[in-house]
Amino acid sequence: MALKNSSLPEDLYGLPLSTSSEVADLYNDALGRILRTESDAHQPLLAGVALDPDFAMGHLALAILSHEFGGDESTQAYLKRAQALAPRSTKRERQFIDAYAHRVAGDYDYLLDYLRDHPRDVLGVSISIPTIAFSGAYKVPGEAWQALDEMASHFENDWWYNGLLAFARQDQNRMDEALELAERSLSIEPRGGNAAHAAAHVYLETGRHEQGLGWLDPWIAEAGQDSSHRCHYSWHAALYELALDDTSAVIRRFSRELSPSVVTGARALIDTASLVFRCHLEEIDFPEADPHAILAAAGNALHNPPTPFIEFHCGLGLALVNDKEGLRKLRRRCGKIGSDQMRKTMTGFVDALLAYVRGDFNNAADGMLAIWPHLVPIGGSYVQREVVLDTAISSLCRAGRGNEAAQLLLTRLERRDRPRDRILLERARRNQAA
Repeated sequence: MALKNSSLPEDLYGLPLSTSSEVADLYNDALGRILRTESDAHQPLLAGVALDPDFAMGHLALAILSHEFGGDESTQAYLKRAQALAPRSTKRERQFIDAYAHRVAGDYDYLLDYLRDHPRDVLGVSISIPTIAFSGAYKVPGEAWQALDEMASHFENDWWYNGLLAFARQDQNRMDEALELAERSLSIEPRGGNAAHAAAHVYLETGRHEQGLGWLDPWIAEAGQDSSHRCHYSWHAALYELALDDTSAVIRRFSRELSPSVVTGARALIDTASLVFRCHLEEIDFPEADPHAILAAAGNALHNPPTPFIEFHCGLGLALVNDKEGLRKLRRRCGKIGSDQMRKTMTGFVDALLAYVRGDFNNAADGMLAIWPHLVPIGGSYVQREVVLDTAISSLCRAGRGNEAAQLLLTRLERRDRPRDRILLERARRNQAA
C-alpha cells in the first residue's frame, strides 16, 4: 500500500507512516504500550500487518519486540519482510529498517547515526537507551545519558521523555531530580513504567525502603498491573523487604509473584534467580525456591543468552545449582564476544563463581573484587550488578576474612542505610580469622 507523503498518517510523535489511518491507529496502540512498558504490544501490530501486509514498519516493530524481548525466534522473518517492503516506504522508514538490521547483526552505530537525524523517533530512542525494557545501544550508560540530554529540546515536558530522564538521573546519583522527574511523568501518565522504575531505584538507593515499598506495592496492583515487566517491580519490592530484614515477606512475595510458575524466560534469571542467589548469600533459609525449576523456566535464555547482561545472570542461576560444567561452558562462551575488557570481566566473573561453588572462598572473594570496578559495560543497574559485591562479602566471611567484609559493609552503609547490612556487619565481625 503506497501512499503519497502528504496523505500519510502519523505516529504518536508526528512521524509519517506508510500505511492507512486504520493500521496507523493499531501501530500507535502498540507504540503507546511500548512507551508505557505494557504487555501485549505485539497484538495490535499483528492485527495491523494482517490488514496491510505491505506495512514495513509493522513488520519491523514485530522484529524489534522479538529481538529485544526474546519472546520468540521470529526476528529474522519479520526483519526480512520489512527489508523486502522498504522500497514502498518513506526515506526515514527505510533508514530505520536498515539501521535496525545492523543492530541485529551487532553493529549499533547505524542506529545511533539514524537517531541524530530523527530524534523524535521514540521507538528508536527507546531501543537505544538502557531501561527496564531495552538493553540500549551505547557502549556505556554515560553515553546514553548524554545523548538523552541532547534530545531535550525535542521533548518539552513530555511524560515519556521525563520518565527516561528520571532513570538517567538516578544512575547519575542525582536522586532528588530523578524523583521529581518521575513524579512529574507519572502525574501525566500513571502507567509510565520507566518513571515508576526510576522512582523504585531512588527509594532503594536513598535507603527509604519502607517508603518505597509503601509506594511501589499499590502502583504494581493498580497502574502497573498490565506492565510487561511486572515481575521486575516485584523484584524491587522484594529488595525493600530484604533490606528491612523482613525475610518472611520476601518468601511470600517470591511464592506469589516471582516463582517459576509465574516468571519465565530471561526474567526468570534476571529477577527470580538473582533474588534467590542474594538470599542464599545472606544465609536465608528458602525452601520454597527450587533452583532447578527456576532454570527450567528460563528456557532458551539459559542456553543461548543474547547479551552479556543475561550471561551474567545465567552465571548466578548456574551457581545456584552448583553446575560447574554449565559454568565452564558459559565461560567459554563469554570469552568469544565483546571487547577485550568485556571478555576479561565476564570470564573473571565466571571464574569467581566457579571458585565459590567449589568452596574456594578466598579466590571467589578476590575474583569478585577484581571485576567489581569494571562491570558497568555489561549493562543493567548498579543494584543488579551489586550482587558481585554481595558475593564478595559472603565469600570473605566464609574465608575468615570478616574484617574485610565488615569494611565493605561499612562503606555501603555510609552510602545508604540498609537494616539487613547491620545484621551482616555483626556476622562479618564474628568471622575473622584468629
